[in-house]
Amino acid sequence: MAVYLIDYENVYIDGLQGIEKLTQQDSVHIFYTQNRCGLTFGLYQQLISCKAEIHLNEVAMSLKNNDPVKNALDIQLMMFLGYVIGTRQSHEIYIISKDKDFRLGLEFYENYIQNDEVKLKIRPSVEASFQEETSQVPEAYENFVSSLRESIAQENFEAVASILEQNPEKAENRYQKQVREVLGKNADQKTVKNICEIIAGADTLTDLNNGLARTYHDGQKVKELYHKCKPKFELLRKLSREAE
Repeated sequence: MAVYLIDYENVYIDGLQGIEKLTQQDSVHIFYTQNRCGLTFGLYQQLISCKAEIHLNEVAMSLKNNDPVKNALDIQLMMFLGYVIGTRQSHEIYIISKDKDFRLGLEFYENYIQNDEVKLKIRPSVEASFQEETSQVPEAYENFVSSLRESIAQENFEAVASILEQNPEKAENRYQKQVREVLGKNADQKTVKNICEIIAGADTLTDLNNGLARTYHDGQKVKELYHKCKPKFELLRKLSREAE
């Protein structure tokens, strides 16, 4: 039995790919907001034909006094996650999201409350939960190390210098540098970090806009940041993938 907690605002329809493979022993909890609750005919067909138990959870984006809450969906999803872990409802729990903030929750679980009987994992889609975990070392970095060792063994130091310049670890620096250039020289480090994370979790311009709106509740600021990032969105997405 597996429990799937879907950050629908983050992964949208793509995150539910593979839902048709679930069984009657599985359950799916879809967390969504009115900001993003679209449904295609194809997804509707998948949901009604899915054998797993489906729960639709609309979450609040603000307190009763209408004060907006940053990362409101994430907070409520994590609250429910704690409940599921505490009640031992499943041996496998999957958070379906591309939001890197959930990694903090995973690290806390592993450091303080991990139980060998409950496996907690984060995946970008339901389909990805069926795939074997890949090595923690990216293929690009393995190739980098292999080439470096071979060149050193051959005492080809010109090749060594060239390979070092292509070090995958520099990709993150290139990404941050490009984001800073887009935002302007006066952008503070926190804003650069926030925009890097938002773009890393965005597949479309709509995702970008929604991510900005979740982080910054000032409409004017969201509009300003969106128009700065929009012209170079595809380039920034490419750099963010290289930095992962």
